[in-house]
Amino acid sequence: MTRAVGLIANTRRESALSCARSLIEWLQAQGVAVRLHQETAERLGMGELASDIEALAGTEFLIALGGDGTLLAASRVAAARVSTAAARGEAAAPPPILGVHCGGPGSFGFLTETIPSRARDAVTAALRGEYRLDERMRVAAEVIRGGARVAQVDALNDLVIGKSDIARMLKMRIFVGDTFIATYAADGIIVATPTGSTAYNLAASGPLVHPSVPLIILTPICPHTLNVRSLLIGASEYARVVIGDDSRSTALLTVDGQVGLALRAGDTVRCFRAPVGTRLMMFDGDSFYQKLQTRLRLGERFSE
Repeated sequence: MTRAVGLIANTRRESALSCARSLIEWLQAQGVAVRLHQETAERLGMGELASDIEALAGTEFLIALGGDGTLLAASRVAAARVSTAAARGEAAAPPPILGVHCGGPGSFGFLTETIPSRARDAVTAALRGEYRLDERMRVAAEVIRGGARVAQVDALNDLVIGKSDIARMLKMRIFVGDTFIATYAADGIIVATPTGSTAYNLAASGPLVHPSVPLIILTPICPHTLNVRSLLIGASEYARVVIGDDSRSTALLTVDGQVGLALRAGDTVRCFRAPVGTRLMMFDGDSFYQKLQTRLRLGERFSE
């Protein structure tokens, strides 16, 4: 049976496209089939390799060429295998993801594991099974409207409930389980995983959390008060965010910064640990703490 891997590239970065071309040619020479994300295939002029999400998710593993955004997109593709199998009454695990950082200046690539010059070696190791799996939890949310669930989404980094009106604060009632915590007047709230603690959560002054710690982070965005801080809840708990019933309060639920869903006044967003996580391929690269220093330059003074 022919082995197959999936490949998703950031089509706006020539470095990612160049790496994709090289890997595709090499993989095919090794007798490994390559399935490409539709947009990647079009950009590379390889329409014959274009695959739908289900076919991509059904590969041995996924290669994400770009930055963290590309890997987040790949994580949604991987999750599709689980949801598709569940719809058929079957069980399946998401394919692991190999992240290759093809970013430019200012791109952290915090979730990626290797770089283009080492990509072929990394893929060789992946094909041999010479890697370890880093299991990352995902956070899910269901939107309740008028007592009925109208949508369900999940994310690797974060779910963000933010204002959709210009210069107008959002009013939200926050619960953990059935316990009322507070009413926030803010630009929004970030519901992040430990993996997402280094993303928008960090920019909003939320805590840095090692990805192995099982918890959910609730970080308000620009709260209109001085005594609001991030709240960390156990991964077995759930949080509820109720959008203010003031008709002027309109909001948007954003999934990993890439997918948006309009919310209405009175909607409840119930957030909890997703039943299935994301599996990242890891080798002997930098640890989480090393990445904090080398990629985020944590604690360093910036000189001109």
